[in-house]
Formats: sequence, C-alpha cells, structure tokens
Amino acid sequence: MKSLPCKTRVVPLWLRRMASITLKSIPMELHAQLKNEAAANFRSITQEAMSRLERTFQIDAALTTKRDQQWIDEAIASGPATALTKKEMDAIRDRVLRGKK
Repeated sequence: MKSLPCKTRVVPLWLRRMASITLKSIPMELHAQLKNEAAANFRSITQEAMSRLERTFQIDAALTTKRDQQWIDEAIASGPATALTKKEMDAIRDRVLRGKK
C-alpha cells in the first residue's frame, strides 16, 4: 500500500486547541463577584476571567510604555552639559573594545 503525500493545511483559529488552567481555592466572595460580573457582561465565568486577565496585561503594557517614555523624556531633557569631544569618544570606544576581549 502506497502512502499519500502529506499536505500541510492551515487550521482555522476556532479549531485550534487552547491551553487551560484550573484555579483552586478561590475565595467565595471573589467567585461570586466574578460570577456576577460575567452575568452582567453576558459572558461565562471563564470568558470573564480571561477578559480580566488579558486586561491586566494591557494595563501593564500601557504603564510600562508610559514609564519608559517618561525616562526617555527625562534623559533627553537632562542631556549632556557639553558634547563629547572626539578624544572622549575614542576613549569610550577603546574601553568598550578592551572589555570585549
């Protein structure tokens, strides 16, 4: 019996397996709050938990971006008192190259 050549096919997103987690020992108050919010948002408890988890990552990313931009702005505003001379730049380059050996 001859085997047929294997074709690679693209699997639609809705058919792909997803990872799962199990949360244990959730305080009753937190579970009740999650259940109420899920109902208010017309979601299952799992969908609500996933939505809130995704949102925390989005908030973290936004805060990190804002913080990083603030650091960049402060660094640009502080700037060097005077521009580095060619001699100073050469000394820095030489020091870096010596460190790589």
